[in-house]
Amino acid sequence: MNVAPLSAWQRVRIPLLAVAISSIVTLTAVGLIALVRLCTNLSFHGIISTAPSKPDFTTWGTWGIAVPVFGGLIIGVMARWGSPAIRGHGIPEAMQAIGTAESRIPGRVAILKPLSAAISIGSGGPFGAEGPIIATGGAIGSLVGQGLSTSPVQRKILLAAGAAAGMTAIFGTPLAAVLLAVELLLFEYRGRSFLPVALAAGTAMALRSLFHEPLPMFPFVFNATPDLPLSCGAFLIGAASGLLAVILTKAVYAVEDGFEKLPLHWMWWPAIGGLAVGIIGWFQPRTMGVGYDNLRELLDGNLAVSFIASLAILKFLSWTIALGSGTSGGTLAPIMTVGGAAGALFAHALNGIPMFAHFPIGLGVLIGMSATFAGASRAFLASVAFAYEATHAISSFGPLLLGCGAAVMVSRVLMRETIMTEKLARRGLRIPSDYEPDFLHACQVNQMMEIHPLTVGPQETASDLARRLGTPGSPWHDVRLIPIVTPENALLAVISRTDVFAALEAAPEATVLQSGVLRPVTIHPDAPMSEAINLMIQHGIGRLPVVDQSPTPKLLGLLTRQAILEARRQQLETNRIRATVTT
Repeated sequence: MNVAPLSAWQRVRIPLLAVAISSIVTLTAVGLIALVRLCTNLSFHGIISTAPSKPDFTTWGTWGIAVPVFGGLIIGVMARWGSPAIRGHGIPEAMQAIGTAESRIPGRVAILKPLSAAISIGSGGPFGAEGPIIATGGAIGSLVGQGLSTSPVQRKILLAAGAAAGMTAIFGTPLAAVLLAVELLLFEYRGRSFLPVALAAGTAMALRSLFHEPLPMFPFVFNATPDLPLSCGAFLIGAASGLLAVILTKAVYAVEDGFEKLPLHWMWWPAIGGLAVGIIGWFQPRTMGVGYDNLRELLDGNLAVSFIASLAILKFLSWTIALGSGTSGGTLAPIMTVGGAAGALFAHALNGIPMFAHFPIGLGVLIGMSATFAGASRAFLASVAFAYEATHAISSFGPLLLGCGAAVMVSRVLMRETIMTEKLARRGLRIPSDYEPDFLHACQVNQMMEIHPLTVGPQETASDLARRLGTPGSPWHDVRLIPIVTPENALLAVISRTDVFAALEAAPEATVLQSGVLRPVTIHPDAPMSEAINLMIQHGIGRLPVVDQSPTPKLLGLLTRQAILEARRQQLETNRIRATVTT
């Protein structure tokens, strides 16, 4: 079956839509930042302003503890009567939409998600704006795809493009955004998806500059040569961060399970979580809000150890309780804050060992923040790229690779799911974690076809062939499809076992050429096995004659479903042998 080639418009349509979506998402991200600032100023300072500010208790005193409670009440109402999809940090919901809903996200999510996030963060929630805007960007991309004539795959690409644009608009990290989309949303690395997402991230980066957002987001100077002690220290901090990622993930879902046992409707849970946020914030106000300034100060490496420890512990408690309560908020910034603080503590501990004396505290923070997120999400490449792009620390790549690699290794040993997929796994949805090329694309038909299939001439009668097929013990007894060929082996037609016995009843003296299929579906020997499978599915057949490309195609072999299963078995055996060798 010949497939018409795509027109020029069809080839550029999705990439151009991705650019348009990116423009909308970037404006939405800027609006979300302004809305967060407005909610913060209104909630904690009683003024209407979009100027940058921090949640604190200078205006309302101890009454400020109630601010996160009221924010939680509003979000609970929005979730119950608006859309429950606004609960949580949004990325699992986007993954679920891709996996089960053909990348369809309801339009109200695109409105309610950023609004609920702004209320949550603006009322002191210990979240970053990146998770909600990633979810919102994905919803906008999905909506555009739903409004136009697009396939589920194209909607998935537009959803991922919107998500990548959202992350880029917040952090100014286009490469990390593209890699995050690949590792968590696209589940593939192909030109058809990679190009639109890359264009979306690049567009968001260009538009972001018009609004004078900081770049890099977290400035950090590191020019030291990654020698052996520094690299070993990076690996150790990464391994400890991987363990921390496991603890963070299990804690969030343990808290969520605890809320599930409460004799209250889930609408009230965010208010309870908000009470915890307010009480913890009273003791350490820096645990409230986005906390990007905390990361900048941690990277400077000048904070006291006691302050770093209190920030790590209290931010961990505030975030896990709030997120577990089902409120609206992100995960990236809180995980990186806790991980960065823990990384600073690990670096201080290493400085007490002669081999690691003078280990840079800022580097420990950078490895801790990126490796903890890598361990929690297993978005390894995105985590490394984010740390570099967000800091512009040129010499950090080697230590970051070691740290994030160690964190992912520990995470894979101790935890089956990730912070992104655990919720989906509980709902019975399995998300792929390892993306490898389809072996059927690389395996050619001529490697698995039957080279000398049984054939018949065009003059043989159906009754004669039926006798052969009905003889127990003969080579013909189990044959299902018989090619009809000339003496020169040119393929004329095919006849199936069913066709033979049908002709035996209707016209036993008819020839096989009269009873068979004159224009059978065929395949060439150098075609990939994946193409053979597609043909079998499209035409509802289980066997394909293999022919050459001459004007009068000659039969070269026969490909069966059993051959495809055998190819798969060989691949599984190869992987089993490789796994045995590596372990």
